[in-house]
Amino acid sequence: MLDRRQRACINLEAGRIELRQDLAGLALAEAFLFCLIRLSHYCRGCQRGCPEEAYAHAFATGVVEFAFRNPRAWLWFNRLLGEHLPGRPRFDRVLRGGSARAPVQPRSIVIARRALALRCISRAEAGSAFGWYDHRRREVQLCAGLAGANLPVVALHEITHALHHAYALKARDTHLNYCRAQTKGWLDIMRHCPAVWRWLLWTMRFPRTARLVRG
Repeated sequence: MLDRRQRACINLEAGRIELRQDLAGLALAEAFLFCLIRLSHYCRGCQRGCPEEAYAHAFATGVVEFAFRNPRAWLWFNRLLGEHLPGRPRFDRVLRGGSARAPVQPRSIVIARRALALRCISRAEAGSAFGWYDHRRREVQLCAGLAGANLPVVALHEITHALHHAYALKARDTHLNYCRAQTKGWLDIMRHCPAVWRWLLWTMRFPRTARLVRG
């Protein structure tokens, strides 16, 4: 890595992500995720002054696109997480196709140590949207019938709205605050809600069969 003062950086001229060689375990996973988030925002023109909606959209579409286009790197990252998170959740098994059946749709998620409901709503309730984050009811609401690659994009998008709210980000907060909150918040979700992350991984790995149904 050219700049030894940092743990990781995006080298656009060389077209690569650079990670410091002495990083290992969760420190390495966190540095990589931070770079992935920054790169997702950069590729979508999301920068200081953009609204909160833009940061949620850039994160969700960036992560799903990365998973589709870079399966080996995505497998490496999730294997690294699974080897070092408490309980060794083995996220890589989902990506390797080790489970023929879809994981159970989660009904709750913990963000910043507070539980939120994950609720499947009807098309009539959803209106013209595919999902909502209702901060008054503390619910992430996803429209029944969501399928394919749209499912993980919408789920990641609405959960990220909840994450922004939990970390008290302003409507037009700083670029660095958004990047840091998304990195910390999603790592906490992977740590404390492995079933949620496993389900999201499955929807990205098997988009042809992924479908949201009302329980």
